[in-house]
Amino acid sequence: MNKKHNTTYLSTFSPDMKLFELVEVSPSLLSIFSRLNIRLPFGDISVSEMCEREGHSVELFMMLVSMHTDATFRPATKALKPEMLSEVIAYLRASHRYYAEHMLPHTSAHLEKILHHCDSLSQSVLRRFYDEYTQYIVDHFEEEERNIFSIIDSCPTSDYDNCNCSILDMPHADIDDRSNDIASLIFKNLPEAAPTTLRCTMLEHIYALRDDLRRHSNVEMYLLRPLVEMYINTKR
Repeated sequence: MNKKHNTTYLSTFSPDMKLFELVEVSPSLLSIFSRLNIRLPFGDISVSEMCEREGHSVELFMMLVSMHTDATFRPATKALKPEMLSEVIAYLRASHRYYAEHMLPHTSAHLEKILHHCDSLSQSVLRRFYDEYTQYIVDHFEEEERNIFSIIDSCPTSDYDNCNCSILDMPHADIDDRSNDIASLIFKNLPEAAPTTLRCTMLEHIYALRDDLRRHSNVEMYLLRPLVEMYINTKR
């Protein structure tokens, strides 16, 4: 069995690592810090010291770090604890806000710069396809809020049977397909008249968005879903 799929976190990392060492391995991990509202600067403290300071589960933080770094990593279900659920929901809500308020509008702004170099038909097609893509993502986030997060929030008055984990299944595959479609469409239709730097930056944003959404989906599937099911079972 692949150890990456049966452990609490990747062996690359350790709770005893200094935070700057962690970031050196993968600078993109800084996005996790912002979504967990971890204060800067870090100083010379370790991961475990930071988690104690900020009130986060060390085990959960290491799982998130591992899943962010390696898309194939799956934390062992036996390592999950019911008390992790509120942290995971807070992390996902922060991620939803990050997409809606920063990443999607930022990518859209770059797309608009590209569209200035397109003919009217290409502008219409690319803009419509991207708007439909972003709306689909936002609708999925709102559905999770209604059908999962708000029900957990309303404890102990919730009807847990209404907590619909099935919404975490097919939409993720669909989002990944749509992400690939929009990346392919933009890649194939970037106008030659646009500066090379602008075209490359646009593609970087599209692929970064796609990859981040994949990581986000993994957190929902392999952390949120089992934790919600664990939580519901304790309430019945």
